[in-house]
Formats: sequence, structure tokens, C-alpha cells
Amino acid sequence: MLLTNARSRPLLKAIRHKLWSAVQNVERPAESGVHIDPAEVPPVDMSTRSRWHREAVASPEMAAFREVLRVDGRSVRESVLDDLATFYETTPEEARRRCLHWEQISVQEWAEAGGDEGDRGRVEFYRTTRSWSYDLMWWAYLQSEGHADPSNVVAVRFLQEWAPGRRHLDFGSGVGVTTQLFAALGWDSTMADLSSTLLDFARFRIERRGGHPTAIDLLDQTLPAGGYDAITAIDTLAHVPDINETARTLHAALGPDGVLVTNLDIREAAPETVWHLHDDAKRAEYDLRRAGFVPLATMGYDMTGYRKVPASGPRFRLFVFTSWLLLVSPPRRWAAAATRPLLRGLYRLRERLRGGRRQDG
Repeated sequence: MLLTNARSRPLLKAIRHKLWSAVQNVERPAESGVHIDPAEVPPVDMSTRSRWHREAVASPEMAAFREVLRVDGRSVRESVLDDLATFYETTPEEARRRCLHWEQISVQEWAEAGGDEGDRGRVEFYRTTRSWSYDLMWWAYLQSEGHADPSNVVAVRFLQEWAPGRRHLDFGSGVGVTTQLFAALGWDSTMADLSSTLLDFARFRIERRGGHPTAIDLLDQTLPAGGYDAITAIDTLAHVPDINETARTLHAALGPDGVLVTNLDIREAAPETVWHLHDDAKRAEYDLRRAGFVPLATMGYDMTGYRKVPASGPRFRLFVFTSWLLLVSPPRRWAAAATRPLLRGLYRLRERLRGGRRQDG
């Protein structure tokens, strides 16, 4: 199973999962660094990967994902580099260089756009970024090879089981690969993004494969009320300034019993993470819940599926109060601060043990 449903899991397993998550999340990553090139490293040893990762990589949905990345019968790698080289009028070799070193290029783009100067600079960065095209396409390639967590495949497999219909929105759609996957599996899928450069590139990619994408430019267009049965927002909410406001927008865009799949990529402050706007995953979770989203299940890539519920009434108010108490109340914050040193110690111990096992192998 791709998902982990706490209600059907034995108590001991649930406790172990919660402890592992706490240990895993206490040390937040900073910069991503230079991407690896699958052509220069050994193939992935799937025995070292989580069960959900192995199942996703071996699934029919992953086969469909690889297929939508290809163009004109080429390999995934060749297709990714050709998409980028053709659209941005460069060579495949230069496209590869930009893929591997996208992060430093993004830092430069952020400075040129005045990203540190408030909302206007941040929007200008999102509207004009090119480096994210290279990052997102290479990340899709890494997923297809098993080197990166297959988040798109995990999300669609979850939603095929839980969504009440097949109307899908990819919020923060980037280069369009998630929309392509959903469409290939029979969904009516729409892209939505604030970045005009990413939307233009996504349209180009899909149209050269014979598709007819539907896209929403979030700068000046709104989401239709009740227009979707499922929404994905993968690696998106970390970049929006007000998560609760965005969650309310997504809540309104879902029909009855609609499902949202999302995650929050929390990063340590660094020049390479300035576009990651949040540092408190518990606060983000609370913002989602008080907008009218109830957790259904967790899945790989630290994603969670949420069911839309009416955001009113005594039962909902009790749910919001309980969520506040457990996630962001002063006692909860004090408890988190008190246990953080212990969790950091456990994290470092786990990493030392992992390093020892790798050396022994």
C-alpha cells in the first residue's frame, strides 16, 4: 500500500511512525545542492528504498509517467534535454548544465527580480524564473529513474482510490508533468500556476506531444468554485505567503468530498532557500485544517491526503479547537521545544548507524 492510514494501523506501528517522522523532521535541510546525473552514478539499489517507493517505481502509473516525458520515441533523458534546449534555444549540453546547477542560477534570478523586497519582487521572480524549468524537468527525470521520490505517481495512485470523481487541478503545476500523468490515466486535468514562464514551457511541452492543455494563470485568473474533485499541490505551499488564504481558495475550488494532496517543504534559512517562506510545519497543518481540510492518510514524500468538509458548525469548530490544541497551542510549543534536543540526538545517532552499515556493506 502507498498510504499509511492511522486508523487501520496497529498502535505500536503508529507510535513508531510518529517517532520516525519526528526524528526525520527535526533536522531540516537547507540548500538542495547540485543535482546528480543518473548517467554518472550506479543504478538505484531498490532494496535500500522504502516499500512505497519500490511499489511506485514498479507500478503501471510509473510506466505512464515515463511515457508522457518522452517525445518522438526518444529516451526520457533525451526528451527532457530536448524540451529544454528547443524551448530556450540552447544546446542539450548547456541544458544539462543548467539542470544540474539550477539552484545557483535561481539565487541569481531571485536577486535580479528583487525577491527580498517583498511581494512585488517575489511575484516578479515567480513570473520570470527559467531555472525552475530545468530543476523540475530534471527532477521528473530523476523520479523516472528511481533516484528521486516518485511524488507524482504516489499522488495519482492515492487519488484514484480516494477522489470522488476525475476532475483534477494541479495547483503550482510547474512544467506540467503532473497534469500529463493524470490526463494519460483518464482524468480531466487542469494546470494552474503563478509563473508565466513555467506555464508557457508546460504548454509547449504538452502541445508538441499532441495534447491540448487547459491552464489557469493565477496572476489574473481565479479557480472555478466546486470545479474539481481532486487537487494536487506538490512542493507548492512552501512558496505561498499565506497558507490559510490559499487553503481556503483550494477548499472553495473542490466539490463536495473533494480531496487535496499536498506537502510542505520546510527548509533552514539560506541564500538557496529564500523562496521557501515557512519554517513551521505544525502551523501550516493547522492552517489547512481550519480552512476545512480533514486528514485522510499520509503517503510517501511526506505528503498527506485531506478530505474537504464543510467549514462550519459545532463539529467543525471542535475539530479546529482540537487541532489548535495539538498543533500550535502554547503547551504544544513548549513540549516541542523541550523534546527537540532529544530528537536531534536520535537523528544524529540514526545517521551514524546508517553510515556504519553503508561502510560495512
